[in-house]
Amino acid sequence: MYLPKIREIMEALRSLFTPAFTTKYPLKPYIAPDEYRGFPKYYVDGCVGCGTCAQVCPTGAIEIIDDKEKGVRKLVIDYTSCAQCGQCEEKCITGEGIKLSDHYSLSTPDLKAPEVYETVEKDIAICEICGAVIACRAHLLFVKERLGAKSYAHPNFLIETQRQFAEVTPSSIKDRIRREDLIKEVCPNCRHKTVLKDEF
Repeated sequence: MYLPKIREIMEALRSLFTPAFTTKYPLKPYIAPDEYRGFPKYYVDGCVGCGTCAQVCPTGAIEIIDDKEKGVRKLVIDYTSCAQCGQCEEKCITGEGIKLSDHYSLSTPDLKAPEVYETVEKDIAICEICGAVIACRAHLLFVKERLGAKSYAHPNFLIETQRQFAEVTPSSIKDRIRREDLIKEVCPNCRHKTVLKDEF
């Protein structure tokens, strides 16, 4: 009956004369190890704006905002909803677009503060027939490079290649589909309708 009491006294004395195990955070910043999973961060050169990270995010922390007037797609990470699970980094199609950082602490009274969000913007290609968003231009170029010579069979990839060397002025949206739309930058639905109209 007395043995548990003696053991507790010994543990109390041992902890009394040993130094504190806790860190001095936030007075002294904590340096996380290399394999630590912190908040994700976008890398502009590696991101193609495909939106895969938003599709696989289990908490819905990543939002895709397409602005047709400005012609840009904005990907926004809300760190208040992020679980730091690493799905976005694992499923990134380039492997360089989004990566987990060692930043893990989020302490602010303002939920609209800039440090709460991580944002990247990419130019988007818009259908010249219906005005729908096709994809980000960087995404089209990424797919074109992966396809190699096969990409020259698709007008969208040809037009994006042409944009790298000269300015391409998109045509205005028409009221009906025409045969000339076969060689324009259009969405899959309009391309399907154009081919059917041309064939039948």
